[in-house]
Amino acid sequence: MSESYALVAETIADLPCLTLAPQDVPDAPLAVVLHGLGRHKESALTTLYLFARCGLRALAFDARLHGARPGAEGREARLQTDYVFTMAEIVEGTAQDLSLLLDAQGVTQAAVHGVSLGGYVAYAALAADPRLAVGAMAMGSPDWLEPLRGMGLAPGHPVYDAIAARSPLERAAELYPPRPLLLLHGDQDDVVSIAGDRALYDRLRPVYHAVPDRLEFVIYPGLGHLYTDDMAERSAAWIARFLPPPPR
Repeated sequence: MSESYALVAETIADLPCLTLAPQDVPDAPLAVVLHGLGRHKESALTTLYLFARCGLRALAFDARLHGARPGAEGREARLQTDYVFTMAEIVEGTAQDLSLLLDAQGVTQAAVHGVSLGGYVAYAALAADPRLAVGAMAMGSPDWLEPLRGMGLAPGHPVYDAIAARSPLERAAELYPPRPLLLLHGDQDDVVSIAGDRALYDRLRPVYHAVPDRLEFVIYPGLGHLYTDDMAERSAAWIARFLPPPPR
């Protein structure tokens, strides 16, 4: 694989983006990398490099209320006063932005890799946009209700019911298969519980019985909320393996 790469900072669909791609692979498939809460596109540079080394055109952009996006400076105050719906705005809005990005790029298929908050966004984006053909989620969750249960909310509460109607876990079996999905999580994560990924894996495993190689759940014993080199490397290899999908 080429060791010559082009790094480009540009605005695409009104989104501040960084793209890193191998120079000798002009038609490299697109893999979008989504950063964590409080981070920005530049924090994904190491991951972009690992993806580019695998022959991918790796792109990161600032999530809603992050980096160079409007409202970023007021994000923390908004989270303190209205955590649930501010997070919903970030997650769902960034997933919508990803679809606009794919429109602007003119691609018919791409991959998504999300880290922590980016993992939540990736699950939402995969559920909404079939052009996302491959997913690799590190320390994310498709279960948007678990944080609410931790806050003491339950069915019947208007906030709980509003989020329940949008949580990807509830419709995972109809939303995701047969797309290749890689789930990566530490079993001691006290920021984003591994329970959401466990529940997703348990629901999807029977659905993927005919294509078991397209669903993988990697658990890191003793690991807390930490994004590791192994997570990035596994994600890059996974996406390079399935994008574009192998011939049938």
